[in-house]
Amino acid sequence: MTDTERDTKLLYWAGVALGPLAWGINLQGIYALAHFSCETTKQSGTIISAVLAIIALAGTAISARAVRRRAGAEWTDAQGGGPRAFMAWLGVGTGVLFALVIANQLAASLMISPCLR
Repeated sequence: MTDTERDTKLLYWAGVALGPLAWGINLQGIYALAHFSCETTKQSGTIISAVLAIIALAGTAISARAVRRRAGAEWTDAQGGGPRAFMAWLGVGTGVLFALVIANQLAASLMISPCLR
């Protein structure tokens, strides 16, 4: 396997990896900054959530681009292009799903004050 093939295969996994990773960082970051948000600024959780939702959507876009770029190749690939296309579509779905979860957590953090403990 050449370096180009390895890099290409990693593009199929981008949405699968970046979506849950962004959500996990968002969840832990909001909980870690809740105490500090009460004392100083209340915008830190909002900024973190917005940036991580964009990261989750970027993983979705990378996976979608990998599907679109190699759309015809999976039918002629004797090595089995079907599993790669499946992982890319799964990456698109999970990236969108986790971006929505982050957006829901963002909405909750905007409505509920972090000082209510």
